[in-house]
Amino acid sequence: MNNNKEETNQPKIKEEIVEESNNLSNNQVENDNIKEYNNNNNINNNNISSQKIKEENINELEISSEDFLEKSLINEIKQTISQLEHQCENEIGESAVEYRCRILSYAIVLVDVYKKPKSNLIYPYTKLGEAYYDIKYYEQAREHFENAIKYNNDPENKKYQTLPEDYLIKLTIKLSRCYLEIKEYQAALQLALRVLSENIKLFGENDISNVEIYDIIYQSEKNLEMYSDAVEHLKILNKYYNQIYDEKSDKCVMTIKEIAKLYELNKQKREAIDYYLNYFHLIEEVEIKDKIKEIFEISLKIGGLYAEIKEYQEAYEFLKKIDKDYNNGFNRTDKEKYVYQKFICTLASYLENKDIYLEELLHLEKILSESKQGRLSIIGKNYLAIAHVYKLKNEYDKSIEYYTKAAKIFKNDSDGKLIGEINEAIKAIQKEKRDNEISKI
Repeated sequence: MNNNKEETNQPKIKEEIVEESNNLSNNQVENDNIKEYNNNNNINNNNISSQKIKEENINELEISSEDFLEKSLINEIKQTISQLEHQCENEIGESAVEYRCRILSYAIVLVDVYKKPKSNLIYPYTKLGEAYYDIKYYEQAREHFENAIKYNNDPENKKYQTLPEDYLIKLTIKLSRCYLEIKEYQAALQLALRVLSENIKLFGENDISNVEIYDIIYQSEKNLEMYSDAVEHLKILNKYYNQIYDEKSDKCVMTIKEIAKLYELNKQKREAIDYYLNYFHLIEEVEIKDKIKEIFEISLKIGGLYAEIKEYQEAYEFLKKIDKDYNNGFNRTDKEKYVYQKFICTLASYLENKDIYLEELLHLEKILSESKQGRLSIIGKNYLAIAHVYKLKNEYDKSIEYYTKAAKIFKNDSDGKLIGEINEAIKAIQKEKRDNEISKI
């Protein structure tokens, strides 16, 4: 890995202004030539009046004066640009942008008014774009980067010194990042893919500068819902991270989680489970912010994916283990405890084991009874579920007990439908109990 690569060459645009007139020291030579021309004409053309010669001299002097004034103005503009460049060397933020805008304005005057080569605009557009980029004004940065690259690639400017190849590549990477940030994902992707091949050709496949490009590529593909491609490019990016950072660093750990998320978005649930499990085991070993909370949240994600592929036993056992291992290490809110246990109850209902399901429902009852904000409707529904399981187990008295508890909660049910169903269930269980007792006589 070429982590100690020399700094990218900064563009140094040489003076492009080609002077059209001679300097002041040549004016005397011109005047001498004029005199010689007049003397010769006096000898060979006696019919030319001295008045006409005098007018020609005056016209020639006027032209020289105009050239001198233009040259002076151009030199003054160049000096002003140089002074502004010096003044903004240590400026950052909006102050840097202000200086760069003034420099670009003077450069535009040189090109539009004094018809100097358009290559004079490359460097001002480049630096103004970078100033905007640094303060995350990506729309403005994009516009100026595009102008810099356009003038740099103009065939008319090839005879002048333009941006070095390595610097142009870095500029293009920044431009593709601008497209990404302003949500023009297709443009960002196309530009990043193009510059990737150029960057690898110039710096090699192992250069750290490839990291920025792969990051833009995978994020663009993710937003374009090209999840398969995004996964493959993020895996490549993760290989770079493993070379740059420790595999248990935050960067590498969170990249594993992101790969799992991309697989999930692409409906590849088995692959998503594998990467989420990988991520889960990593966060068990490392210190991250809100570690225990993250462990519970990611375990719910894994359990949910197991359930989606109908592997209920795996989901149930996984969540039960996490609940056992970490329940005392995390001061969960009542709502968090309820959500976790409710999901365990749901998984238990698919196991076709009435004892396990009843055990989990009773555990949920305990959590709800200890909750300070437990909603009566939730408690009542849990009573109904417990009553139903007791009925399936032919424990009639317990079933009637919990149906009665539920009835007390729903006694003020607005339409009376639910309370009516509960009373009918109680009557049915009482009858079934009597029938069962009679059959034993």
